[in-house]
Amino acid sequence: MSRTIELLLGLMLVVIGLLVLASEPIGRWIGSLGISDDLLDWWPALLIGLSLFFVLPALFGGRQNRRLRAGMVIPGVFLAGVGIALLFTSLNDRWEAWSYLWTIVPFSIGIGLYAAGLIADAPAFKWIGSGMAAGAVVAYLAFATAFGGEAFRVVGSIAIIALGLALLAGGLAERLSRKGPAA
Repeated sequence: MSRTIELLLGLMLVVIGLLVLASEPIGRWIGSLGISDDLLDWWPALLIGLSLFFVLPALFGGRQNRRLRAGMVIPGVFLAGVGIALLFTSLNDRWEAWSYLWTIVPFSIGIGLYAAGLIADAPAFKWIGSGMAAGAVVAYLAFATAFGGEAFRVVGSIAIIALGLALLAGGLAERLSRKGPAA
């Protein structure tokens, strides 16, 4: 099964690469069709729709092999996450937000790995996925704080301080619990 998933992902990457290479002529061709820009702003919805072809069978395909379902949820969540972020930037014309929104890529892969771990009952996937997602959230906070403007600077700084305080409290609690009462 993993060989099939590997081949499908490889084919998907080749197609994406070819589309990127041909993006200029494709863009000119679409522009010549006379489609309104307001309608074209919704193009990332195609990625979100495509993600459903992976996520729905992975979540509701009870008769399928659990490993196959787990493998399907990872690209599905990835496509959904990137599609939602692209839809936000396309509809709001905020492409500069990708200076921090790129963190959606490791975040969505981490969430996909975690979901795959739940489906396949694989604790390692859950650990790796949660670590990737948490790391992506920290990266998002750092980059949004640095590049996201004044509101992000304040909110991001407070979130980073709260995360630091939570880690300090957890570390102190563990240290104090090891000392125990004096005899």
